[in-house]
Amino acid sequence: MHARRFSLLTVFLLTVMLAGAIPTQEVARHPGASALPFSGGERLVYSVKWDPPWYFFFLPSMEAGEAELHLAGETENQGKKAMRMVFTARSSGSLASMADMNIEDEFVFLAESGTFCTLAVSKKIREGKRKRQVDVEYLRGSGRLHIHELDEAVAPPVVKKSEYKENIPDCVQDPFSALYFFRMSPLQQGFTQDLMLANDDQIKEIRCRVEKLEIVNTPVGRFTAWKVNTEALLGGLFKEGGQFKIWFSADNRKLPLQFEVKVKLGHVLGKLKSSTYSVNQ
Repeated sequence: MHARRFSLLTVFLLTVMLAGAIPTQEVARHPGASALPFSGGERLVYSVKWDPPWYFFFLPSMEAGEAELHLAGETENQGKKAMRMVFTARSSGSLASMADMNIEDEFVFLAESGTFCTLAVSKKIREGKRKRQVDVEYLRGSGRLHIHELDEAVAPPVVKKSEYKENIPDCVQDPFSALYFFRMSPLQQGFTQDLMLANDDQIKEIRCRVEKLEIVNTPVGRFTAWKVNTEALLGGLFKEGGQFKIWFSADNRKLPLQFEVKVKLGHVLGKLKSSTYSVNQ
């Protein structure tokens, strides 16, 4: 049971990295395309571990799995140029062995180039016996979205949800689109940004605040990094409550180096273990 809660939370954490929606006109506040800290092909891989709460003092910190975020390049969707982002989460280590549960999730996100407004999301969820396919299309200009969820754990597959939702902001961002867009922000102490997180058909408003510079040690090296905290302004940021923090490298790349969440069942910590990237000059 703990493994399932952890796996779902890990996916949500990595998909919620400073997530939100920023109106198209806000783009002018950020650097131009020539100053982008990332480019197509960037691949970030994280090791993830779980620290149990104090009342599970008899349990050590456990390896939980690996997560990978890939900026896969440009495509087209709804007649617009779109960036394609692929996120995968895989279980491994002692926590997965103890729970006897395998995790193999893959999420694909399409966002409008330049604004990073989300156009479509496709999620292939494989968590033990749970097998779901979730597809969401954000219909910009209409204030609507369509969500279709299929339970593939049964034969034949069963449609769990297929409906339209109204009153959706014109420009929302899925968590990963928002992560890349936030990396274009002028990070400095005290900088804040209010964002609207679109997680499937759920909309949540959060505030991101750059707190201070800290030294962060990761498998890829030692960095000076900006510590960023998040708080919920509208709705719960996490299904089980908690606080989310993330550290960005204090250089032109603004790499998301580390994330941490404190929840009812202890701490989840992710550290960057490998990265490939090219920076536009």
